[in-house]
Amino acid sequence: MGVARTVSDALAAAARSAHGYRFIGARGVECHKSYAEMYEGALRVAGSLTARGLRPGDLVAIIVGDPESFLVTLFGTAIAGLVPAALYPPSVTSDLPSYLNATSRVLRSCNARGVITSAALLPHIELLKAACPDLSAIVRFDALQGPSATMAGAPQPADIAFVQYTSGSTATPKGVIITQRNLAANVAAFATGLGGSASDVVVSWLPLYHDMGLVGMALGALYVGAEAVLLTPEAFGKRPVEWLRTISRHRGTISFAPNFAYDLAVRRVKDADLVGLDLSSWRVAGCGAEPIHAATLAAFADKFRASGFRATSFLPGYGLAEHVLAATLSPRGRELRVECLIADDLTLRRIATLASGSCAKSVSVVACGRSLPDHHVEIVGDDGGALPERHIGEIVLTGPSVSPGYYNDVETTARTIRDGRLFTGDLGYLSSGELFVCGRANDLIIVNGRKYHSQDLEWGLADLAGIRRGRVVAFGTTGGGPDRAVVVAEPSGTVPAGELADTIRRRIVDVCGLLVDEVVLVPSGTVARTTSGKVRRAATKMLYERGDFPAAATTGA
Repeated sequence: MGVARTVSDALAAAARSAHGYRFIGARGVECHKSYAEMYEGALRVAGSLTARGLRPGDLVAIIVGDPESFLVTLFGTAIAGLVPAALYPPSVTSDLPSYLNATSRVLRSCNARGVITSAALLPHIELLKAACPDLSAIVRFDALQGPSATMAGAPQPADIAFVQYTSGSTATPKGVIITQRNLAANVAAFATGLGGSASDVVVSWLPLYHDMGLVGMALGALYVGAEAVLLTPEAFGKRPVEWLRTISRHRGTISFAPNFAYDLAVRRVKDADLVGLDLSSWRVAGCGAEPIHAATLAAFADKFRASGFRATSFLPGYGLAEHVLAATLSPRGRELRVECLIADDLTLRRIATLASGSCAKSVSVVACGRSLPDHHVEIVGDDGGALPERHIGEIVLTGPSVSPGYYNDVETTARTIRDGRLFTGDLGYLSSGELFVCGRANDLIIVNGRKYHSQDLEWGLADLAGIRRGRVVAFGTTGGGPDRAVVVAEPSGTVPAGELADTIRRRIVDVCGLLVDEVVLVPSGTVARTTSGKVRRAATKMLYERGDFPAAATTGA
């Protein structure tokens, strides 16, 4: 099956096949919906939205947690010619007032004309109408059962397919415009890199309001006509083994996840859970969306080797919302390519120098592969000029997947996308044409004229006993004077606070040669993470600078 030009075209084409989505709900209850049934449901949603006065080009926010309801809604808005924008629903532990305040800001910034949500959330969203004057329709999903609509008209390649909100690891979430052309180009190139076809079975628990879950898994399967099996993120969070059991039971061939998911599976899947587990069908185990640690993937491969998992199934990649999803992918069927670098050269000289076996201060970086077909990646210096291989600079992307910009945000668009070149804000280097990602350009800590990157410090603490995995943030703060290096961490409770703070300082000195000014140990849940598992550095720094941390142990140098 060739890749369709638009979302509506893809759904119509897939509806002629016997494949579809298999949704796994609470307590493992499964429900299969063919693409034809999804198409019929989407036509009813489109008719209902049109009957409520929404017109082609209106932006409609989708705040729906249930995967089946979400996808039918997304497809219905596409058929009606509307512009869907997926917003994350609140979790059971959310601070609802804070969530509603943040959602209100997003709805105002994008001039949303409609909101589709659940019955439980509807009364709360209706309270936002006074602050969002453009809102004309707030509708429960289960009320969208009008007469079937016809296609609103053939979308053009430059038309908006959807607005994809970034996860907010470094800033307030921004609405990235994804055109039909962007989406088709990225899905086609992504499918080529995976060797994807209608014979594949995609398995995913990733949230559909995130690019990897929506584009890579759900829409990727739709566009090539493959079967897709979708769990909820909550099911994975409660029992990571359910992800693996689903792959085993349905003979899944493609499944992606961030680094933290593989780590969680290693730590929380018990030996007894391995009985009857067969992962031999899993040919592409994608990994992206956050820093990739070779040790994590090696531990996963070792633990599940007896269950048929092959280390050559790992497929690291790099991408971001402003590029729809993927920008680079590693070759299929290859062992991980890992480079061990001299930490001082990485931090001070910004050169990727291979470390010898005797080097005490080193950092391991995993290759994320080459650019997708018809796309290009380059590394540039501060002047915007291309750097030679093994020199570290900003990652810049070009090609048909590059977004035209941010919705209703001309200033950020001009800063980020220049003459079709996407300046990612991420740092990396090329080696033999493959991309290695090293951190973010805007996470610099400058102390006494020397530059350090937050991610370098965080990597140095990744395996430190006494810290909750993935719950450590490093940043620089001025306070009106020179930069001060601060580390915020959530203790696991296995090491006394004073001893842990001293150990953190010693480790950073050993790895980066930097004396941390302040170590702040905070209660569990304080270090926020995005939906893809990245630490929200900017949000954590803001809490620190405002003095809004809960009671914590703080130690100065």
